[in-house]
Amino acid sequence: MARVLIAEPYPEVRELLSHILTRLGHETVLQSSGNAPRGIDLLLAEPASPGTLELAQSLRAQRPELPIVVVSFLPQPATWTALAPAAYVLKPFTVVELEAAVESALVTRRSTAA
Repeated sequence: MARVLIAEPYPEVRELLSHILTRLGHETVLQSSGNAPRGIDLLLAEPASPGTLELAQSLRAQRPELPIVVVSFLPQPATWTALAPAAYVLKPFTVVELEAAVESALVTRRSTAA
């Protein structure tokens, strides 16, 4: 089980993402204010969400190994390419695509931490 921080501006999409990740056995934490909770294993981020880039940059500065999975309807902007996300999932995505991206990012994180 992993703790996943979800940074998504649309409540319906946040709920969907949370449901998918919970079904996989992960604990989800929804972004509130600008502060990131401690003990996060993965950031699931929508680049269009206000403050998300700054949050991702801050988390990456604190924990360079933290995997980031980006979910967006736009092509990956250069600002996010610089963060080297583990995956970039284009909306609309299938549940299988999102699950694969998250699990792959977490497996990679575990194998580099070992």
